Amino acid sequence: MTKMKLLYPALSLILAALSAFLYSEYRTGLFSRILMDYEDAVYRVERGIIESTPVYRDYVRPEIENELTNYNLAKHAAEVVKHGIKAMRNIDDINENVKSGRLVSLDEIKDKKYYFHNVKKEYRYLTPQAAKGLELVAETFQKKLNEKNAKNPEVKLAVSSVIRTVNYQEKVFGRKFVSTHSFGGCFDIFFEDFFVVLPEFPKGPFSKEKIVDYIKRRDGFLLGDALRRQFRSVLSETLLELQRRGVLYVFLENDRRCYHITILKKSI
Repeated sequence: MTKMKLLYPALSLILAALSAFLYSEYRTGLFSRILMDYEDAVYRVERGIIESTPVYRDYVRPEIENELTNYNLAKHAAEVVKHGIKAMRNIDDINENVKSGRLVSLDEIKDKKYYFHNVKKEYRYLTPQAAKGLELVAETFQKKLNEKNAKNPEVKLAVSSVIRTVNYQEKVFGRKFVSTHSFGGCFDIFFEDFFVVLPEFPKGPFSKEKIVDYIKRRDGFLLGDALRRQFRSVLSETLLELQRRGVLYVFLENDRRCYHITILKKSI
């Protein structure tokens, strides 16, 4: 009887450990199946974009590239000063313009259709007009994507430069000078990077939220990178249309792999 009393606790521990192991294996297996289903959905999104949108080299023609460089940076500079903001030399100048309402924070705009590519928080400001222009570019880009395939997901643009003060220019280029970015009326869109907003990951009782969010974010950037040539075609088409409408000037900066965009005065 004494031996049996000693055996019961040991058996209980073994059964508890076995139950925990089997439950863990069940959770892992279920999560793996959910992950496979999700990756299939991502693949369908990828194929839908590939089959509906040409890559940049198939879209672009000499006359298109000429139109993308028709307004050089000197012409951009002539327009950007019309916003009425003096060239900003430092962070204090930015803060003063924010307080007076001459600049608005892009971080405070809800449901942005773009994200920041290596832009520090203290420089994420534009004039109200330029901020509206950036939103219009992103909205028009998405509209054109959907015209090609109604099932296309939201794709966010990479904003790689906004305000660059005179002091910041010195840090980047080693000398102080006034840039078109010092006036708060222009921005750059980096065409080597995009973010695809993928469908929600099925969150069940066995899905760990941190893992789910990581997978969705990782796949969104990976897909944006894989399809950047298709997205650049649509972005170029978008900018040309808005330039022809008198909304903006665009300048293709091949060396920096971006489009420099100035929103024209009273165009929004």
